[in-house]
Amino acid sequence: MLKKLLCSPLRSNHILYGKMVFANIISIAQLSIMFVYAWLVFGLDIMHHLPSLVLVIFVTAYACSSFGIFLASFSKSRQQVQGLSKLIVLIMSGIGGSMIPILMMPEFMQKIAVVSVNYWGVQGFYDIFWRLLPLTDITFLSRVLALIFIGTLLNFSALQMFKKNILKIV
Repeated sequence: MLKKLLCSPLRSNHILYGKMVFANIISIAQLSIMFVYAWLVFGLDIMHHLPSLVLVIFVTAYACSSFGIFLASFSKSRQQVQGLSKLIVLIMSGIGGSMIPILMMPEFMQKIAVVSVNYWGVQGFYDIFWRLLPLTDITFLSRVLALIFIGTLLNFSALQMFKKNILKIV
């Protein structure tokens, strides 16, 4: 499909931007459905935290979809992306607090966790529902900024790698 798109009048940057937008929409939809389900089935109080929750959903989706686009930008095949993503996502989930709470990990693992996208997203959701931090709290906002920084860095890197690798395809 990529070769067909490259033969079209679209610029290569626009192809990647389209993929980024689509990945963001899917990520936002997945997180939104998950929290609506938790609200309906488990009674999670999302209404009192809606502005904070929407913000964290958007920036977490941005960072996670950026990670996916980054992986796809240097992979040579769909199978390579799928294999790499499963391995890396499992590792990031393990060290980032998605599988085991950070507080239960050894101290050296807690320090390593900050390199994971999962860590910042999970901490943002903890800030909302566990710590009950307001939208204006500096700790909460620092997690939001970290996710925006990670997403922007990964998107920029993906764009550079895509531009470099596009010449090999054509």
